Amino acid sequence: MNRASVKALFAAVIAAVILTGCAKSQEDLTNELAERRAAVINSKAPYPKIDQYQIMKAKAQQNIVEITILYGGGGKVPPTQAAQAAAANFCSNPELTPMVSEGLGYLIQILDMRGRPVVQQPINAQFCAQIVAPGS
Repeated sequence: MNRASVKALFAAVIAAVILTGCAKSQEDLTNELAERRAAVINSKAPYPKIDQYQIMKAKAQQNIVEITILYGGGGKVPPTQAAQAAAANFCSNPELTPMVSEGLGYLIQILDMRGRPVVQQPINAQFCAQIVAPGS
């Protein structure tokens, strides 16, 4: 090997080491996506009330975006039904479906006026597959 070849090989090895060190795992990317999605939701929170429901905040826990919704009670739609309808909307939303398929998850938490959990509805790829193809 001549000197130019050695330098080229050395440069290639250094570049490979640097790129490997900078490469992020799918898990890291999904966790960052969860943080960004939570930040987008929080930038508009609290949202206007819909019936007796109001989105108050979101936070990322690893690859899960936890969305906290406050329920004022006495609404037309019971909390369980509201959470299931929201989950179905997440699973059919063309913007969100690819992210869920890649490992991003959501957790809808509906709390009563005293902050007690009423409903927790997880949304992930497995859940969406059941919604899209019930009975499969």
